[in-house]
Formats: sequence, C-alpha cells, structure tokens
Amino acid sequence: MNRKILFFDIDGTIFCTQIGRVTDRVRESIAEARRRGHLCFIASGRPWAFIAENIKRLEFDGYVLANGANIKYRGRDAGTRYLNREDVGELCRAFRRGNIQYILSTPEHSYIDRKFTGLLDFYRKCNIDFENLVHVFEEDDIVGRTLKIEAWADTKEDVEYAAGCCRKFASEVHGPGETIEIYSRQVSKATGIRQVLEMMDVPVEDSFCFGDGPNDVEMFKTVGNGFAMENGVDAVKKLATAVCPGVEQDGVALKLEELFEKNVL
Repeated sequence: MNRKILFFDIDGTIFCTQIGRVTDRVRESIAEARRRGHLCFIASGRPWAFIAENIKRLEFDGYVLANGANIKYRGRDAGTRYLNREDVGELCRAFRRGNIQYILSTPEHSYIDRKFTGLLDFYRKCNIDFENLVHVFEEDDIVGRTLKIEAWADTKEDVEYAAGCCRKFASEVHGPGETIEIYSRQVSKATGIRQVLEMMDVPVEDSFCFGDGPNDVEMFKTVGNGFAMENGVDAVKKLATAVCPGVEQDGVALKLEELFEKNVL
C-alpha cells in the first residue's frame, strides 16, 4: 500500500470543545494511521504557540500552521512565510491609535501586551497553553518575524475600524466579541499542503483531509480526498468526498476506521 498523508483541522474536527479534549477513540485512530505507515499532519489557522500540549501529545508528524505560513516537520521548521515588516509595523500603529487589541505570532511564540485583557480572556476559552504567550518584549524586534496577527474587537464599530486597517493583508472577520485573523494574501492551508506534498513526494491522490470551517475550503480544494464534519459549514460539505458524523460523535475516528477496514489506509 502506498504511503498516504492525512491533514487534520483541530477545533470542531479532532478537538471537541464541548468536552474540552480529543477523545480516546479519535486519538487511537490517528495513532493507528501512523502505525500503518501513513503521515499525519495538523493543518490549522493556529500558530505554534496556540497548539496546546493535549494536541502535541498525539505525536503528529508535522504541522501546517498560521494558515500555511509555517510548516513544521518532526520538530523542525520546514518552511516560513513572514509578513512584510513595514506593513506589520504600520498595522500595529493603526491598531494602537484605534485602541484595538492584537497579538503577533512568530514560528516559536506569540507576543501580546498584558493590557489586552479582552483578547486574553477570549483565548482562555480556546485550548491555548498560556505559557507559550510572551508579555515582555520589544515590538520592533518581533514585527520582522511575524507570520500572523490576530486582533480583538468587541463592538461593530471597532470591527469595522480594524478590518479597514487590514487592506494590505488577507483577513477573516469573525464578528464582535471574537477575533480578526490577519495573514498574507500569498498563503493558505492550500499553499502549505502543496508544499508538504512536494516535500514528502506524495501525489495529490494519496492525500486526505478532515475539516469543518470556512478556512478549510482551500484545503478541500487541494487534497485528493476530503472529509467534512457534520457540524461543519456547507461550503466544505459541498467539496467533500463524504460527510462524517460530527466531532461529538467521533466522526474522524469512524471515518478512519472505515478506511482501515476497506484497506484504503
């Protein structure tokens, strides 16, 4: 059997927020895929600092992170796409003028002012290990190594102001009381996955993905076989090879077990 490569989103796909963990059945099914010789990667909008220890313990072969801007393989950086230093500095100054809270993420850490309590309170609900967040730093030292930025806006007016500052970047606005994700127009989960497939010399037809959210659409357009979660958005379901049961029903495990039984994996 040819070696396959599998890409997994985190939230709403393998990590069930309702119970606050990856279930044992999902954990074991991913481990079984690796025992069979297949490669398992996380593909996430999260930067490295946002990957909690409970995810790292699953011992993935690698990660496509920060919407494709950072690739890690077996503990080492295998690709980075930094944002333009001047553009990041300009954006930070605009956010400060508008009292918009933000966090800067590099391949190793994420940097946030302790005064940005709205953003920090939001992250407390997001399965993030806070020891990976750095609060004492010189911003000028970080802007040149920034992969991704997230901003916090808790009113409609602040959302509109912050979004208007991001015209030089790609961005995803999740509404008041949530974050705005800001990253390069030249990267996505798709660009990261294509780089991994080339690096590992795996043909597209031997690639699989599991996902549920809007930022998974490009991933589903890229891999050979895409499985959407029942709890996912319609945009990924329309692109999927099949729809799995939801994350609360161990959908990833059920689909992997089916693929094992059919000798697809």
